[in-house]
Amino acid sequence: MFRVLGNNVVRFWQIILVCWVVAVAGISYVAPEWSSVVQNGEFAFLPADSPSLQGEKLFKRAFPDDLLASSIVIVVRREHGDQGLRPQDLKFIEDTLKPQLEKIVEEQGGYATENTEQGEVSQKSNISRIRTYTDKSIGNLLQSEDNKASLVIVELSTEFLDQSNAKTVESIEHLLANDEFKKTIEPGLDITLSGIATVGRDMIRAANQSAEATELWTVLLVVLLLIIIYRAPILALIPLFTVFVSVKIALSVLAILSSWGWVGLFSGIEVYVTVILYGAGVDYCLFLIARHREELDKECTFKEAVSNSIATVGSALAASAGTTMCGIGMMVFAEFGKFQQAGIAMALSLFFVLLASLTLSPALLCLAGRFAYWPQTFNERVAISAGWLTPSSVMARLMQRNWAGSLWESVSLALLRKPGKIWLSTFMILFPFALISLACYGNLSYGLLSELPSEDPSVVGTKAVQGHYPAGATGPLTLLFENPDVNFSNSEGRNAIEQLTAALLEQKDELGIADIRNMTKPFGIGAADEMEEARNLTGLRKIGALSRIKLIKNYYVSSEPELENHVTRMDLILEKDPFSHDSMMQLERVKKAVSSALPANLRDNTELYYIGATASISDLKNVTDKDQARIDILVLGSVFIILVILLRRPAISAYLILSVFFSYLVTLGVTFTVFWALDPYNFTGLDWKVPMFLFTILIAVGEDYNIYLITRIDEEQKTRDPVDGVISALKSTGGIISSCGIIMAGTFASLMAGTLVGMQQLGFALAFGVLLDTFIIRPIIVPAYLIMLYRGYFGSWGKYLGAAQFLDAKPQPKLDSSHVK
Repeated sequence: MFRVLGNNVVRFWQIILVCWVVAVAGISYVAPEWSSVVQNGEFAFLPADSPSLQGEKLFKRAFPDDLLASSIVIVVRREHGDQGLRPQDLKFIEDTLKPQLEKIVEEQGGYATENTEQGEVSQKSNISRIRTYTDKSIGNLLQSEDNKASLVIVELSTEFLDQSNAKTVESIEHLLANDEFKKTIEPGLDITLSGIATVGRDMIRAANQSAEATELWTVLLVVLLLIIIYRAPILALIPLFTVFVSVKIALSVLAILSSWGWVGLFSGIEVYVTVILYGAGVDYCLFLIARHREELDKECTFKEAVSNSIATVGSALAASAGTTMCGIGMMVFAEFGKFQQAGIAMALSLFFVLLASLTLSPALLCLAGRFAYWPQTFNERVAISAGWLTPSSVMARLMQRNWAGSLWESVSLALLRKPGKIWLSTFMILFPFALISLACYGNLSYGLLSELPSEDPSVVGTKAVQGHYPAGATGPLTLLFENPDVNFSNSEGRNAIEQLTAALLEQKDELGIADIRNMTKPFGIGAADEMEEARNLTGLRKIGALSRIKLIKNYYVSSEPELENHVTRMDLILEKDPFSHDSMMQLERVKKAVSSALPANLRDNTELYYIGATASISDLKNVTDKDQARIDILVLGSVFIILVILLRRPAISAYLILSVFFSYLVTLGVTFTVFWALDPYNFTGLDWKVPMFLFTILIAVGEDYNIYLITRIDEEQKTRDPVDGVISALKSTGGIISSCGIIMAGTFASLMAGTLVGMQQLGFALAFGVLLDTFIIRPIIVPAYLIMLYRGYFGSWGKYLGAAQFLDAKPQPKLDSSHVK
């Protein structure tokens, strides 16, 4: 098959080049704008039956006027002095700041409203309401207890990671930075931005900056490494152009498929696709070109060498790509939408880079002809020279030395002398890091703010809020009670909520609850009882108080048809940051406490939901934890089956799987150690996405190098004895696999160029994991085991461990002195 492909590529290389150029131009032209086909958000990718999403659906039905989405929080503070906020400060909020915010609403088309029949938000401004301290329902809650801060809540109809929020946040930022507006601010008054929508805007901005930086550094690193490796600029451009075309076509095809509704794409997926294609694509081209040079050394012509290269390495490249595609493709079985989409997008994209590596790269070699290796040679056969340096120079003589070959020659001799000791000592050095990864495996960060730089507006604003309010005030935990048999507006329902509130207050410190707000405590546990105050009033004051109580009641008890008086809410303000790992443990304690403290009349037929940032993150953790376990098994199983099919040696295939899995554990342990050491005080764990993407990519990509090595071992063992075959394969593939590993690691390291901590952690982990696999697992752990196996170190067990055909033929000596100098 690949022989036929090689002959056809050489014969029709001009047509192949034209087809690729037309394809990239045509597909790019018809593809829709990338931003129009990607979906934003985080919790929107949870399974539809997630408890928090079910709770949000009920909330929207029960309280349609309160568009549960996101908000921008403006923190107005007066830090200095004991008096706190002055009357003129409050007047500024109501008479100056709020009108300016309403002006922004008018400029954007008016307040957002919801069509309750169709469940759609009108296409106006995404601002649904502005609340200040004068708000009759929650105004009191916006004032800090120390009277030094007041919050202005700009409620939005969109999710916190919606792209449209950026315009609103920036409009408010421009207002606060306006010189004319600054003149109206009272001296000593400080205004900062916070809120979940501001966090989302900063996350999107950081992700876009990270994507741009990653792509730039990926290209620069690949160019630099290729030139260093080849010392031939034209030859270095061939893999780069091949991968560039592959990425362009892959992203365009994904955009088209997404516009047709065939695949889903999340914002930021292009970073993963770009990085994996550059890493894998350059590797494929390197192996092809390396074989091309070997064929040229056999006195072949350039085109004969191209054809022979495709024929000899085509199957290995296809097997490698197939393994990677199958391994990464297992993510499609995840429940979390982003993992599903990443698996489909990366697996599909790898097909294009494989196709380009087997057709476009050889066609470009044919186009370049004898100039491909310039300035090393102008002859048909490539000579070994120092490139553009004069042959007599010291640097030229240094560059002529085959440093990679010398390295793997030394490694080979060491493995022949003491394979067992080298294997054991290497394992013992790495094993502690594997233990660290197992001990810290669940120590993951789900926080959004922990991913952002400390100087970002949302981080600064959140710290300002937490200086005067409980940490959980930025994201209350809301409990929804739905019971068709209980009327929460009468004494029965009110008494049930009072009993539950009292039970929770008894465990307030243990549960980490800072405040409780519900229809019996509308302004928190420290506020006076509104109903009691109303009873003691007379005349117009009593009418006004009762009107306010009715408004508050509608805030906490649903007045919608079918749900009227049968759904109520309770807001818990936790002491922990709602995005922290500790808040999820708090949530579990609260759930147990609420379940045990429910009054008798609420125990039967009551549907209880938890919504809010903490509840959503808890669902995210539960889903991704299950996904991690499921995908780990599927990836290992699928890659093992592929290895068995390719190698026909189940025992050796199992060892290769274990070796790469061990590499993953070591890499995860090193990553935990490094990022903890960089900031021991603030380190809250690795980003929750790191283990999943690291495992999937590292297992799939790591087996590529094993496939290259084992297929070469099989080739060498046809003419040599088993141990000689291992050593010869190690020497012949050592240099090229090292080059591939360095380029792959450099590509992954480009993820560290962005500002998102999670991407930096993933970039480091992938780069370290590839280097570990390239320089330790593949050249030491695997060959040492094979040498011991073929020499009979495992006795009769060797037949079951993959050496039956050799051990039955003849016993292997424990030391081949011909290899030892």
